[in-house]
Amino acid sequence: MPPSIPASVAAADMRRLGNAEPLEPYPGRAREPWMCRHILCKQIIYPNRNNVMNGQGACIWCAPNAPKNPTEAAAAMLEHGFIVLVDFLGTGKPWLSQCVAAGHIVAPRYDNVAGRDGGCRFCKRYGPGDSQEAVADMRASGFRPLEPFKNIASPWLSLCERCQKISAPRLNNVRTRGECCRHCARYGLDSCAPARLYVLAHAECGAVKIGITGLRTREDRVVRFQSRGWVPFAQIQFATGADAYRVEQRVIKLLRAEGHPIFLSDAQMPIGGHRETFDASRVSAGRLLALAEAEL
Repeated sequence: MPPSIPASVAAADMRRLGNAEPLEPYPGRAREPWMCRHILCKQIIYPNRNNVMNGQGACIWCAPNAPKNPTEAAAAMLEHGFIVLVDFLGTGKPWLSQCVAAGHIVAPRYDNVAGRDGGCRFCKRYGPGDSQEAVADMRASGFRPLEPFKNIASPWLSLCERCQKISAPRLNNVRTRGECCRHCARYGLDSCAPARLYVLAHAECGAVKIGITGLRTREDRVVRFQSRGWVPFAQIQFATGADAYRVEQRVIKLLRAEGHPIFLSDAQMPIGGHRETFDASRVSAGRLLALAEAEL
């Protein structure tokens, strides 16, 4: 029986709707498997034209529920510039990772990275960072770097030209906030002024968070988090920001050593603070508070 449509039309449909390049003549019937190469992931596939025309997709390897070896998936992510931070959940699921080029914490999907050559969204927007431009931006904001440039997201040991004290601001914070020396900035945390440590919970995200803020700052950090759905659980006041910072970092270090990774991505927390988040099903707000109180 002759095919119902010309072979050239069938091939064009496979390319247009399925991103599939036929490797053999059209079988003649829409429900017959047709050997093709998926243009995006380069795998050999056997879709039928009927499914492709109905919008079901051509490639079984790029489908959201496609099986994938976790080790091979992690290796593919590394080849595309990402170090994965949590276990593999599936090709169509966000995968918490760290960008190799600039250190950004992101959550790309495996199918976007491997099949569409997706990269770090922050590097695409801002670039991974040029060392000479980085130093110039730090100097313009009143910092003299004391070590070579790493990336825009890592702490950079520097001398503040205003107060002559050493701190480690991140270049991306310097570029977006300007003055951000923890010793002399007029907002944020003053290491010598009264401060508080807070514990927050977010039911929708299933997350808990620890953080610190100054008592005399222009912006109430906790109120800002509340506007994003976070609920205050408890707080502890300290005589100085340095004391609050010491306790906060000690709690985070203890939990990271137990194997509790960063839970939320920076994309999920556009106002910052994702590095201090934990999975509420594994670390309760009560435990965060208890660990902090144990350090007093």
